[in-house]
Amino acid sequence: MRRPASMTAHGGQESTLLVLYNTIHHFGGVVVAPGYTEPLKFVDGNPYGVSHVTGGSNDVPLGESQYAALDHLAQRVVKVAGKLAGS
Repeated sequence: MRRPASMTAHGGQESTLLVLYNTIHHFGGVVVAPGYTEPLKFVDGNPYGVSHVTGGSNDVPLGESQYAALDHLAQRVVKVAGKLAGS
């Protein structure tokens, strides 16, 4: 899943993910949102996924908090998928 990005901190990243979730559910998908399952999620502030503020010139690179949130989300998805698969 692509991460939503916007130019401002209140640019709608969360609402973009929530709307996308409806489409995933419609087709029988399972959403593994990170929630606030790790303290690092309080840093990026998005319990629905991982998002990034690109800034006014659209050139702000990902920082440590985004990379940490992406790593956490990937590990969480693998763990939940393993449980669903019965491993």
